[in-house]
Amino acid sequence: MRALAFLLIIVASQGALSGEKLDDAGSPRSRVDTTVRWLHTNEGLTTPELINAMVATVPNLEFRLDTSRYVGKKARIYLVVPDFMPGLRSPSGLRVEWKTRGAFLAGSALPGTRALVYDGTIKLPSMHEALDLSIYLDARYFERGLRFEPRFEIDVLP
Repeated sequence: MRALAFLLIIVASQGALSGEKLDDAGSPRSRVDTTVRWLHTNEGLTTPELINAMVATVPNLEFRLDTSRYVGKKARIYLVVPDFMPGLRSPSGLRVEWKTRGAFLAGSALPGTRALVYDGTIKLPSMHEALDLSIYLDARYFERGLRFEPRFEIDVLP
């Protein structure tokens, strides 16, 4: 009986960690200006990691999150990087970093993880934020047509 109770606690706590997806349907879906470049010149490079290091920069990527159900509640919002992305052969081939132009926190994340971007009381029915992204890629795991589609999750606090 104790084992069953322990298992239920673990399952409940894992569900609480997953968060609820925030609707971002109001976000602009226009073409994104992206610049991809090699991080290093080939001069003097000796490891495959350095030779294949690339970075894609995406300035001013705008998100509009529907937070209307959470106004007045204390919550944490996370940026989630999916563990599978079309065009990426291995999760170890990507890391994303961002700076913000508003109330969100700067940070970084790997595929299959989520990173805290907001911790506080939700004051408005819609949160608007712009991020400047740097997507670090290992060209050995990158294919044409990479689709980077992060999402946001919210955890409401007691």
